[in-house]
Amino acid sequence: MITVQIEGMAALQASLGKQASQIPFAAARALTVTAHSVHADIKRALAAGVKGGATPYTLRSFSVKAATKATLTAEVGLRTDAPPGGPAYDKSLEHLFHGGARRFKRLEGWLKIRGMMPTSMQLAPGARAPLDSRGNLREPARKMLMDTLSSERRNFQTMGRVGRSKALKAIGFFVVLPGSIASRHLALGIYRRITSGSASVIEPWFHFSAPGTYQRQYDLDAIGSRAVARVWPANFEASLAKALATAR
Repeated sequence: MITVQIEGMAALQASLGKQASQIPFAAARALTVTAHSVHADIKRALAAGVKGGATPYTLRSFSVKAATKATLTAEVGLRTDAPPGGPAYDKSLEHLFHGGARRFKRLEGWLKIRGMMPTSMQLAPGARAPLDSRGNLREPARKMLMDTLSSERRNFQTMGRVGRSKALKAIGFFVVLPGSIASRHLALGIYRRITSGSASVIEPWFHFSAPGTYQRQYDLDAIGSRAVARVWPANFEASLAKALATAR
């Protein structure tokens, strides 16, 4: 938490006389405006620090709670709610701001429930995973993967075109789990198999790995302190002038 102290408060109250009662209103407004500046700086840091640019989901992950004359506290925090159909913001992103192990992702949970992934492991992208500029699996690829793996038919394959080829090819996925005999020469994970005639190619999409420990990537206290030092004095001065001008 960042604390803002108004120096010379006693002298300010004495100089305002009866209008000193406007100070809490001015302080609450200035704190709220300052909190929005902190929020904007956090979003800029995320946009600059994420490879390929932060997703809209990430940029919406923080919220501002306004100050009141009673609380004189404005808060900027990682949201604990979730967008429709998506994971909670804090569960997905808190490791970026505090370090430690990241939470399991929805796809990981989906695979584990179906026995397609060891419960203690996490997904790591393989060399041929079709990722977007932000390192996430592209949506058409994710849908194809889940649709194929959720089929009740063993070794289910779909017909499609891969790359620039115009020829239809059989596209399937298979999972290599601990104890797999037929695929023991492969690392644990999820693979795509592309078959055309008698030729077959295997592509690693995901590897199963032990959870890693993340270093903190964003120092929220430092971001907030810089923003407060930059904008607080002017915000309070402007808010006090407005409060005095509108006092009854």
